[in-house]
Amino acid sequence: MPKPATPTSAPAAIHLALLINTLSIGCLMMVMPLAADFVRQLGMQAEFSGYLSGSASLAAALSGLAAAPWLDRFNRKHALLVLLVLRFALLMACALADNVAQLTLLFVLSGCFAGPLGAVLMASMLDLIPAEQRGRKLAYVAMGFSLAAIIAVPLALELAIRFGWQSPFVLFGCIGLLAAAASFWLFPSLPAQNGGSKGSVRKLLGSRLCQLALLVLCIQMFGHSLLIPHFSTFFQFNLEFPRASIGTLFFCGGLASLLSMRVTGIYIDKGQAAGVVLLTSLALAAITLIGFAAPLDWSLYLIFTLFMAFSSARTSSSMIVMSAIPAPHQRAAFMSFQSTVTNIASSIASIGSARYLISAADGSLQGFDHLAWANISCVLLACAGVLLVLQGLAKRHKSTRHNNEPCSGQAKQGSQ
Repeated sequence: MPKPATPTSAPAAIHLALLINTLSIGCLMMVMPLAADFVRQLGMQAEFSGYLSGSASLAAALSGLAAAPWLDRFNRKHALLVLLVLRFALLMACALADNVAQLTLLFVLSGCFAGPLGAVLMASMLDLIPAEQRGRKLAYVAMGFSLAAIIAVPLALELAIRFGWQSPFVLFGCIGLLAAAASFWLFPSLPAQNGGSKGSVRKLLGSRLCQLALLVLCIQMFGHSLLIPHFSTFFQFNLEFPRASIGTLFFCGGLASLLSMRVTGIYIDKGQAAGVVLLTSLALAAITLIGFAAPLDWSLYLIFTLFMAFSSARTSSSMIVMSAIPAPHQRAAFMSFQSTVTNIASSIASIGSARYLISAADGSLQGFDHLAWANISCVLLACAGVLLVLQGLAKRHKSTRHNNEPCSGQAKQGSQ
């Protein structure tokens, strides 16, 4: 049997995880700004972009829920390779679609493997990264969101302009399959964890701390997905922002996200998670207020860049806090449940907001400001929830230390 990797033995795996995360997020993210291209070239209704991304998120959620009890029973490397091949082969097949229905079907099938893939990937990172380094290293892997905005989205938009909407699906599918090949050679073997069973999954779900964490992440993603799928359409048709500059806008937002997550990861490793969550949440609520709910006459570049920076930092810091909840043999299951609830929340928000918004004759969306107010409410509610999770983790840690405390005073002194 292969020797399990130690927490410091596989730095290449962390870089691969960043690449895979960037590709997987970028594939979902790119269909949102490409929605205008689908409207023009495939005859898609403007508000249907929410259905497209929401359906893929729902597929990822259901597959993650079905796979959760089983993921910790397999070698993480083997599971990762299978999921990578299936995810990106189906993504490449999207380029063969002739209409919106075929595109939606293939994109949703690809999304079915996104949930378990993300769960196995992040569980592998928790196995490999020492606890005292997780703030920085998990923030590094989470930079896939920012890199997707900086690289994947602008690249997809440019390819679509030059070679048609199919070209981004072909390119990212090929890169994903190459990442699978690289993982075969460079990713360490991570055998199944002892103790992984349906009983351990039920115990995890029975934990009030786990239930609170999943609820908080659900609220976060619901608020986030009320706005994100419609940004490109809203910017172009409501604000008359030029299509040729959408890539530059996402580049600025992604770059700001990259920097903000690096900074928040450092402060979380210093034990300042509560301050980071509170600051980023309040700043995000303020930017959403002045940018979309009760908009001021500020530059869209500034508003969108700040929105992306604080949103990414808030989400990344919350994920890092939640990663302390599961035991090692529960990590893949927890990440899968996390993926399930966030994807369900995303799909409900995306589809619900698509139903709520009304397209005018010129393609502009009516009701976007109402969604922004709902987003602000979710941001503030989720912030309070993360602070409660931090309190629960502190109490659990204190209780564990008390239970493990030696009885003799001499032993106590030596353990300090």
